[in-house]
Amino acid sequence: MKVTYICHSGFLVELEKKYLLFDYYRGEIPELKKEKPLYVFSSHRHPDHFNSDVFLLAGRHSNVTYLLSHDIRIKPYLERENLQVNLQDMIHTMRAGQNYQFPVQDGFMEEVSGQEIQITTLKSTDAGVAFLIRTEGKVLYHAGDLNWWHWEEEEEQYNHNMEVKFKKEVGKLAGLDIDAAFLPVDFRQGAAAYLGFEYVMSIANIKHAFPMHTWGQYHIIDKLCSNTAVLRVEREGQLWKI
Repeated sequence: MKVTYICHSGFLVELEKKYLLFDYYRGEIPELKKEKPLYVFSSHRHPDHFNSDVFLLAGRHSNVTYLLSHDIRIKPYLERENLQVNLQDMIHTMRAGQNYQFPVQDGFMEEVSGQEIQITTLKSTDAGVAFLIRTEGKVLYHAGDLNWWHWEEEEEQYNHNMEVKFKKEVGKLAGLDIDAAFLPVDFRQGAAAYLGFEYVMSIANIKHAFPMHTWGQYHIIDKLCSNTAVLRVEREGQLWKI
């Protein structure tokens, strides 16, 4: 498995039989092998997680599937950019707390391999969804904006409610073996930036953890790197083979 950091919360994962592109909003996407299917995930509509430029990939890649949170209003993008041709069949909207599989078929697969991909969505504590993905014998988790958003300027009750909501939702990951997890660490939270990341690491068995949503403040990752599962994200275009 190859993982390329694109920007902010954007990553490209290359597996043996497919590509997974997460939360692209800007940056350089590596050249893709056209014979491999490409799955484009957008966790929610915020402009640092979604850019309608992802639809242009359909003109450059022969097999693209878009997996978009339900809060992303697709029609205005397609009309504005005149991108309606052949795109509707490629786009699938996703709601929290649901299971999906592609290619679409009746019944839910107990195991997935090869081209199949199985997706479970979690409800974000901000907007949209997080993605738990099983494919080719791998398990991946991209949090989107599902995070423990503790803010010192907020009232105690707000922060308490946030903690409860966060722990309830990510509790669905407890005990899971996850090959790669992409987890927010937002410097704007100050000391609380690590709460969500460290909590998820404590309840799931994560082999490789990629801090994201740092707004380019990569130094805040240093505190996490005593854990050997944490990858040091330092620059756009960085590549790992794991």
